[in-house]
Amino acid sequence: MGTAKGKPAGKMSMTAALARKPSRKVSKDMLVLELRRLRAMFTEISERYVANAEGEIAAVIDAVEGKSLNAARVEKMLEVVRALSVKPRKGRRKDLARIETVTASLRKEIGE
Repeated sequence: MGTAKGKPAGKMSMTAALARKPSRKVSKDMLVLELRRLRAMFTEISERYVANAEGEIAAVIDAVEGKSLNAARVEKMLEVVRALSVKPRKGRRKDLARIETVTASLRKEIGE
């Protein structure tokens, strides 16, 4: 049995198969794969972000330990650190931004 064009019944050309809209299951599977890829990218980016931020803080620590700072500067820097208000358990981006701002302020104060 064949179609008018000589192709077996029930068989579709590759072009026609690719032109069809994917089934709901195929679309769902594709979405899951893309979401997994997104999650992996997020993890990679966040790990690099954390490493960079920790490096900045470590640089401030090294600078403080390696420099002779007068008492007034040390007190000013202590005030900046103590004024930091974050809630680590909430895992908020704004808390990370606040830490970055404090770190940048300290680096500026030290002259790094």
